[in-house]
Amino acid sequence: MNRCIDELQDFNDNDLLSYLKNDWDINTHDEIEVIGELKRIIGKNNRPSLVLKSVKGLNGEALEYPISDLHYKETLLQRGLSVAGYVDINDDINLLLDKTNTAIVKTRLELASPSERLKNKNPLLLETEYKNVQLLKQIDNKDIALDKEGNALIEKTIYNQLYQINKAKFEPEILVEIESEKERLSREIKESHEQKKLEIEEAILKLEQNLNSLTVEEETVKGSLRSIEGKVATTSKKLQEQDKSLSQAIQKSKVKKTELLNEIQIIKEQLKAEKENHMKMLEKLNAFVKSQADTLLGLEFIDENIYSQIVMEPQNDDRRDSLLSFNDDFKGNYKTATAHIQAYLYNKDIMYPRHILENYFALLQTNDLIILAGESGSGKTNLVKSFAEAVGGVSKIVPVKPNWTSSEDLLGYYNPLEKKYLSTPFLEALLEASQNPDVPYFICLDEMNLARVEYYFADFLSLLEERDGSPEIHLYADDESSHVLSEFKHVLEIIDEVKSKYKKGNIINFVELLKDEDINQELKRIFGFSDKDSLIKYHSDLRRMISGVISIPSSIVFPQNVRIIGAINIDETTHYLSPKILDRAHIVKFDSPLLFDWAQIESEISTKHDANKAIKFEAHEFDDRNKYPRFDRENEFCLTLAGLTKSFFTPMGVEVGLRTIRQGLNYQNKLGEFSDNADLFINNFFLQKILPKLTFDGNKMYGDKELKDLLLQLQAQLHPHIIKSRVISSDGIDALEEFEILVGKAKINDWIVNYWA
Repeated sequence: MNRCIDELQDFNDNDLLSYLKNDWDINTHDEIEVIGELKRIIGKNNRPSLVLKSVKGLNGEALEYPISDLHYKETLLQRGLSVAGYVDINDDINLLLDKTNTAIVKTRLELASPSERLKNKNPLLLETEYKNVQLLKQIDNKDIALDKEGNALIEKTIYNQLYQINKAKFEPEILVEIESEKERLSREIKESHEQKKLEIEEAILKLEQNLNSLTVEEETVKGSLRSIEGKVATTSKKLQEQDKSLSQAIQKSKVKKTELLNEIQIIKEQLKAEKENHMKMLEKLNAFVKSQADTLLGLEFIDENIYSQIVMEPQNDDRRDSLLSFNDDFKGNYKTATAHIQAYLYNKDIMYPRHILENYFALLQTNDLIILAGESGSGKTNLVKSFAEAVGGVSKIVPVKPNWTSSEDLLGYYNPLEKKYLSTPFLEALLEASQNPDVPYFICLDEMNLARVEYYFADFLSLLEERDGSPEIHLYADDESSHVLSEFKHVLEIIDEVKSKYKKGNIINFVELLKDEDINQELKRIFGFSDKDSLIKYHSDLRRMISGVISIPSSIVFPQNVRIIGAINIDETTHYLSPKILDRAHIVKFDSPLLFDWAQIESEISTKHDANKAIKFEAHEFDDRNKYPRFDRENEFCLTLAGLTKSFFTPMGVEVGLRTIRQGLNYQNKLGEFSDNADLFINNFFLQKILPKLTFDGNKMYGDKELKDLLLQLQAQLHPHIIKSRVISSDGIDALEEFEILVGKAKINDWIVNYWA
């Protein structure tokens, strides 16, 4: 039913189109496609424009707006539909329209703009665009209307209605075009026929030439084939002879293999027998050691801890048994394991950027000294403790005292008067680690530079440089422990003799020995004690001496499962690190946690496993103490560092030797487990090994140049040759920015260059 305009005012565009399509019997999801007469008219100001007249649907029915009070209601285009986007008649429209300024077209209609609909007082007003217009100009022998490109548009029955309307002016034009097209096609066919004829003749001539050439080649090939057949026959004979020889060799090899397998089986049986024999001997030895330890424990010369060390009772670490497995759960992938470590720490409200954890992990695998430098409270020691927990390891924090002046403050010393070794927390941590070789140990020297590091740590640092196996730490002379053990042996023999003399072999407790008057008096006599001397005091002294000898041997091998980390603050109360320390250590600068990008850290958190569980790492999965990679004169990094050393570092008094470069190569290999970014390695190497060494007076001369000029030249050279792309914040600290800060501080400070200032 038709509606009045007022009823349609509240309709939105979708409702209006649905109402219109429903009235014109058009599917809701289809476009409004029509056939009509495109006409050029002269509008206001004598400017030409276009309208669409005599509009019909694709079903052939005339269309009109379904509005009951439209005062000009006759057909769809009583006032006409303008072609949007055109006012002046351009070349494209001239090609479309005929001499009468009209054309029969098919087009798609859409709602006009709200302003046009309001202007024409018709909420259903439609319009079209020129790009949607298709010309109906041809009919083929299948009675299908076509556009000028030959695309089918509409069935003949609909087209005929339009064709009859325009027959008088349309038919003569079609006939003329048909004749013209016939002439054109005839001309093209004739020209094409002549061209094809020439091409065929040329092709035949070329084929005859190729045939002659192939005949010659065929004879040549036949000759070659006869030669090849002769060679094949000769080769076949040789192959038969070789095959026979090879078969004989295989047969001999099988016999030899059988003989070797028999020999291997015999050796296996011998090894099995030897192993069983050794096990029996070991069982006897353990039984003997245990019986002796039982005696010592009964006589109270040792306590339970020493007893466990003597009999080597295994100590189970139940805590590690419940952890995730690095190999099973993470397939030995260090990068995904580090991502889980970050998530594990985040779950405990400990936030570290991923790049700090990855770099720290890579440095731990180098087996070099790591020094964490930063303000108090920046999370240095917390990193050591929390990371150790996350990998199923043990952390030991050893505070450094300002009065430390020698290696004795670090490792302790032997007191000859008391005949015992006075240990330290650092040494006790090493001894504990040696008793648990599968567990990673992280020993942190807290506030390492409160005392001069080169005074108390230099000797130990020299041991860490050894890469041929594990270094040995000598604590005291072997003969000191020999004296104690010899004296102790004599005491035990005397006790056994006295017990046998008085037939008191059933007494195994020292207190009971003292209670027995006969044994007590005999022991005093043998030891030369007076009535005032105390056997109990002598027993205590022996107990202390034997405990020291067993607990602390005269030398220990540095445990492979230990990593040494130093934590330093840089202020007026601390000492600068000497060149010897800087040359052997990796310096990691720590900023305040308040400067971290916490949103970035939260975006990095990801793991496929339970974030409440740590990972069980075996000590060897932090890599063993291997030799540094060799200096390669063809390696780009080696060549670059050698060139910079000659041109800049040596003139500025900065020590960069082969050790530094080889340490860099070792670090590059370890960092490769986490990142394949070569620029990141160079960036971190300069941060950790070069910048901390830059401490000198820039006003001093080297030849005819001031050192500050060399510093500026080095800064310029780092940009194009060393760091090719800047490190983004998610990768770490930018070395170039740090260098710029260093130069800026030097300018303000009268060119006194000091990375630590």
